[in-house]
Amino acid sequence: MTTLLPSDDRSRRRHRPDRAHSANRYQEIHVLKGLWNQHAARPGTPEGDEYLRAHFGMDITLERHLRVIDMMAAHVRGRVLEWGCRHGLDSCIYRMRRGDSVELHGCDVCEPGEYSAFHQFSGLRYRQLNHPFRLDFEDATFDVVTSNGVLEHVPEPVGSVHEIHRVLRPGGVFVVTSLPNRYSYTEALQRWRGATAHDRLYSLGSTRDLLRSAGFRVVSTRRFFMVPTMLNGFPEPIRRAYQRAGGLVWKANDLLERAWPFNVLASNLMVVATKTK
Repeated sequence: MTTLLPSDDRSRRRHRPDRAHSANRYQEIHVLKGLWNQHAARPGTPEGDEYLRAHFGMDITLERHLRVIDMMAAHVRGRVLEWGCRHGLDSCIYRMRRGDSVELHGCDVCEPGEYSAFHQFSGLRYRQLNHPFRLDFEDATFDVVTSNGVLEHVPEPVGSVHEIHRVLRPGGVFVVTSLPNRYSYTEALQRWRGATAHDRLYSLGSTRDLLRSAGFRVVSTRRFFMVPTMLNGFPEPIRRAYQRAGGLVWKANDLLERAWPFNVLASNLMVVATKTK
């Protein structure tokens, strides 16, 4: 049975447009854009930066990312590994919200120093990956491992999940989020348009099976994001108009996320699991 995450009610309350929430959101987006500007001013363009430029070019897309962090934040504590961190945007937000109460680590295939503005801001301890799934960390190193839009891209998901189980401490938490839903209508539309779509899709059932096969106990699941937010491949005038309608877009999203059976077609999945021993 699908259950809501423990933080679900709190995250929904945070999405209401009260003044304090709006001010915090504005400040977080302002800081993230500033870090992007520092990075973009450096000579050279790392592979994939065009995608990031589009991501940072729309407040509605950054708001999407912050909403994902809202859902994850209740599980973030102690020593945290942002698996597949790339520029480490999640860790930047954790640092703003948690201060020095968390120790942040990250790993990816990027060269060290490629995203130095972001990594330095968050204090991220970064390691470059040199194997398709093995992690260069000792057993039982982390309290939490997060996978935000990563699991669907790795070459060996089974080996990867077993490695994450290994580096987590007993009782540690694995948070898998922004996982593309097999039944997502937006994925279907992207394929119909001939636009970029994910090669690997998941259902809640297949994700549970994958995690359980590695020894995890699944404790909560969620479907989320009913409205498009990225608009990759759309003309710039449409992207700008969509940006201006951001308030209405999110109101529609919040309504549809709660509307079963429509939410079965949500874009993304989130699964939280624990290492029992």
